[in-house]
Amino acid sequence: MHQDFFENRFLLMNEWYVPLRGELVTLQPLTKIHIQSMRLLTRGSDVWKWYTEDLTDPDRLEKWMTSRLESSSNGEMMSYAVILNSTNAVIGSTSYGHISWTEKTLEVGWTWLSQSHIGTGINKHVKFLMLNHAFEVMGVERLELRTDEENVRSRRAMEKIGAKFDGTLRNHRYTQGNKRRNTVIYSIIRPEWSYVRDEIFKEF
Repeated sequence: MHQDFFENRFLLMNEWYVPLRGELVTLQPLTKIHIQSMRLLTRGSDVWKWYTEDLTDPDRLEKWMTSRLESSSNGEMMSYAVILNSTNAVIGSTSYGHISWTEKTLEVGWTWLSQSHIGTGINKHVKFLMLNHAFEVMGVERLELRTDEENVRSRRAMEKIGAKFDGTLRNHRYTQGNKRRNTVIYSIIRPEWSYVRDEIFKEF
């Protein structure tokens, strides 16, 4: 690709890869300090059940998150630490990935929360911050969400925030236990965003 594309990409990163603050949580651009705090959050089978690898070991989680940090430094991803405003504690992470700077598309994913914050409603706050920033500031045209076909809770959560089912990537990738999984794809596109923002996220 041309040099000017890479230069523009990093200019956009500098403008868009910023803290996103909401009522309950703040998404901070990921740092090594955040990753060290995340080592304490690995326990809990529900956290990693649907991940492609088991990250209950702190060293494995640190390695995995460090790769997110490296991808964020070169413009391939934008990874965040999820900070609980009331305590200023790190409680998880989320990312933008599969970013096409030319087509204005991306995926929101790689999201996890500590065991004690699963099912508390915080994930909806995280998703609002990510979606709002993507559509209102970054100007994306299409936002994707993906998960394991068998992850019913995640699929229902995507549907509740207005994402539409696009299809299934059959036998898509390896997951835990050296098994192959089917990956389902959901999306929200720009013409749908105003409804999603004003109706589904109206309390925000």
